[in-house]
Amino acid sequence: MIRRAHLTPSLRSHTLSSHLNTTRVLLKCLTLCSLLLSALVVQSAELKSNDTPGFIKDIQPILSRKCFQCHGPDENSREAHLRLDQKDGLFSTRKKGSVITPGEPSESLMFHRIMTEDPDEIMPPPETKKPLTVEEKQLIAEWIQSGADWSGHWAFKTPETPQVPETNTQLQLEGWPSNAIDHFILRRLESNNLRPSELADRATLIRRVTFDLTGLPPTPEDVSQFLNDPAPNAYEKLVDRLLASESFGERMTLYWMDAARYGDSSVFHADGVRDMWPWRDWVIRAFNNNMPFDQFTIEQLAGDQIPNATISQKVASGFNRNHGTTDEGGAIAEEYRVEYVVDRVKTTGDVWMGLSVECAQCHDHKYDPISQKEYYSFYAYFNRTKDPGMQTRNGNEPPLVYVLTESEEKELESLQERISSASDLRKNTLPEESETLSWAKEERKAAVPTPSLEGWRSIGPFTADSAALAFSTEIGPEKLSKPDWDAVYGDQAWKEQSEWKDGEVIALDLPGSSSIYLGRMIHSSIDQKIRFSIGSDDGVQIWLNGTQIHTNNTSRGVAPNQDSVEASLAKGANYFLMKVNNGGGGAGFYFRLDGETLPENIRELIAKPECDLKPDEIAVLANYYSVNLWTPGLELDREIQMMKDKEKSIRDSAPTSMIMEDMENPRPTYVLNRGHYASPVKTEEIFPGAPGAIFPMPEGYSQNRLGLAKWLTHPEHPLTARVAVNRYWQLLFGAGIVSTTSDFGTRGAAPSHPDLLDWLARDFIDNGWNVKRTLKQMVMSATYRQSSNYRTELAKIDPNNRLLGRAPRLRLQGEFIRDTALAVSGLLVDHVGGPSVKPYQPPRIWNEVSLDGNLRYQRDSGENLYRRSMYIYWKRSAPMPSMMAFDAPTREKCVVERPRTNTPLQALVTMNDEQFVEAARKLAERILTSPASCDEDRIHYAFKLATSRPADKVRLQAIQNLIDSMKQEFSQDVESAEALLKMGESKPDETLKTIELASWTMAASAILNLDETLTKE
Repeated sequence: MIRRAHLTPSLRSHTLSSHLNTTRVLLKCLTLCSLLLSALVVQSAELKSNDTPGFIKDIQPILSRKCFQCHGPDENSREAHLRLDQKDGLFSTRKKGSVITPGEPSESLMFHRIMTEDPDEIMPPPETKKPLTVEEKQLIAEWIQSGADWSGHWAFKTPETPQVPETNTQLQLEGWPSNAIDHFILRRLESNNLRPSELADRATLIRRVTFDLTGLPPTPEDVSQFLNDPAPNAYEKLVDRLLASESFGERMTLYWMDAARYGDSSVFHADGVRDMWPWRDWVIRAFNNNMPFDQFTIEQLAGDQIPNATISQKVASGFNRNHGTTDEGGAIAEEYRVEYVVDRVKTTGDVWMGLSVECAQCHDHKYDPISQKEYYSFYAYFNRTKDPGMQTRNGNEPPLVYVLTESEEKELESLQERISSASDLRKNTLPEESETLSWAKEERKAAVPTPSLEGWRSIGPFTADSAALAFSTEIGPEKLSKPDWDAVYGDQAWKEQSEWKDGEVIALDLPGSSSIYLGRMIHSSIDQKIRFSIGSDDGVQIWLNGTQIHTNNTSRGVAPNQDSVEASLAKGANYFLMKVNNGGGGAGFYFRLDGETLPENIRELIAKPECDLKPDEIAVLANYYSVNLWTPGLELDREIQMMKDKEKSIRDSAPTSMIMEDMENPRPTYVLNRGHYASPVKTEEIFPGAPGAIFPMPEGYSQNRLGLAKWLTHPEHPLTARVAVNRYWQLLFGAGIVSTTSDFGTRGAAPSHPDLLDWLARDFIDNGWNVKRTLKQMVMSATYRQSSNYRTELAKIDPNNRLLGRAPRLRLQGEFIRDTALAVSGLLVDHVGGPSVKPYQPPRIWNEVSLDGNLRYQRDSGENLYRRSMYIYWKRSAPMPSMMAFDAPTREKCVVERPRTNTPLQALVTMNDEQFVEAARKLAERILTSPASCDEDRIHYAFKLATSRPADKVRLQAIQNLIDSMKQEFSQDVESAEALLKMGESKPDETLKTIELASWTMAASAILNLDETLTKE
């Protein structure tokens, strides 16, 4: 507990005047210390040595880190009724004086409290373990002395278009400035007495921009074309081509998948399967079609709530169905449902606002102006959805939609037209009156005592190795002329089925390749012929008193009246036996004794003499006869049913995608005490709303996710555009203008170039939220096109390159590294979209995380082994190890910035993983079968494939030495060479000699592992 954490404690024996005198002495000492420290402290790139401290960039970060915990937005933990996150609090007057007196540190209580050495008086208190450094105290003193300027948090102000700054006209550097972005960068460099770097050479530039916009390396042909293009706009043409390629959408979708926590499994407990790849395909199309980001946002968050929403828009709303779910039988569904809502709030806050909204789940946010009540107002937008707290482990959980291909949609449209046409024809097709009367006459003649039927019994199922064997194998009941209901066949006994009703389709629970016997007794008072109407799924055989009277080995879905069977009943008891076969899928049967189920009114009309029938009565008979017994009508009904079955089959075989959908009657939302699902505070119902201190919700906006999405994309919203362009900047430069990409709040980093960030955000909004346009501006800038060469003078002043005096030099992310190996080897399959694939993976990884240890990874084969890495099946309890080694997230939670590490595991992947070894061999084959006629030319060709430039003398000699040494080694160990060439599913080129190919495979592996190959320069 923090004791006396406020600015008005008892001064004990000290008087206020003596305290002020002491403070004045301390201020003089501090001034002297600052002179001494200035020689020791290296000023950061964010602050020039002669800058006056500013509140936003210098003071607010100190207060947020050290003071807001006790003097910030959280009312419950606020001490001394003092808020230092607001102007009124900072400049308020207390009993002992003003917290801040502009221009007078010695008259400011804050200064006294940070300078005292008394442990009972010093702020922050020692027990918080957040002491102010000498530099921080100096900044606060200088800020007060300079007038204590104050402004609200920069990120919560609507961005305005700043004036593009003037720059040094004496700068003689080719290509500088290229566009408005460069003016902002140059101003910061010049103010720190720095110059930008020269532009990178064309080979470096095409490789850099191709990776950044497509995630793939350029081909040697692409490089050659660019290097030899003399047009002044050659680079712009290159950029336009890359932005127009389908690979652009894949590259942008990959980063969005991290943010959306995309996976192919449900995470918790069994980590069951799910199919969300149609959502991934939607995102690819959206980026490739350059969907405006505001519309993209609306469809991702609320596509299902757009009026007359299309299937595509509903699929888009699956963004918030990507989160982890549970299928554990003992889980509390409501607990997990609340967790899903919490996850959606956090993800929305991270992705669109760059705020840690989730910090207000249990109490008021301690650093940003979001109260707990406002949190639950935001939460209420997502607390209305239909999806349950539990997830099936066998596939997608409703609500969901069926997603059809273009050809399937056309086929369905054709089927629906034919069904409609056939149905209209059926309505207008009736038997002639003479046919109806003839049928009635026959029925009248056949009017005999109706047989009585006992209830059904069944025995089975009996399985076989195939459907054909199940149909033909005789188990025993069919050999009897009289029933033996006590007989046992195998381990099966007869069971009574009292619930089965004639004239209805009865479903049977049968495995594939199996059969079941259905038996009953039929009693007749006379010898007579009778007709049965039969249906079955699939094959059917019938015996009467031990004699087979019908057989039909077919494959079909059960329906009424599929077969008509005539039988001769003997007077007395008759043993009826039917065998139903199931080849696979569903199973069932239908039975009706013709004549026994005629409705009472039909029997009465049939009994009348023909001459007494009125026209309307004949019409009733005709309708019944047509629907139930008339052969042409029944044939047309079968055709319609077959088309409907085909329609259902297409829909049932189509993939589904989980979507968002709200309840018709939304559940109420309450503040949850300490965030616990079972502790709602029901004294006040909470309704959907947005944090007003961030941006007030405009009047007329709907209280649903659609209203929320429109709020986020309002042109005056202070965060959404800033967060978006900052993330695009991060994709290209490795770090955002705001380095804390997911935190634009008071605890986040200040922008390195605040005016540039606002200019980009405003330009983004004012030009229709055009993603491609914004990215093009960034890559067209001279800032982006700089060389990445290290410069000593730059590193001394700006070691982290925040001022961007050179281009960043960064290791490629894991997906790019694997895709590069596939691309340069010629293995990469260039197919966009579709289900996830399962390439090579070490054994038993899935087994280790399965519930019973028996879940095995079923590796794909053929082209699926060589798809782009973004399509790899993502099982979140056991993600692809090669990607995890390169810092890919598990995607259990939203991630907007991946870490970047270097570990030995990464080298083990690129040198030993089966995918990379196979790629090295295929690259070697590509080298050896190229037009290059000597080793030197071959090495240059390999380098052009992997690094977009030929080898220099050092690398040329090193690779040649490696090839020569490997030839010598493999000549003495041919078995090792043969084993190397067997790695991977693809077959080695048999026209190439084993020793030669194995040696070049090792050389290709070395080239794929070069720093130049794995790095974007």
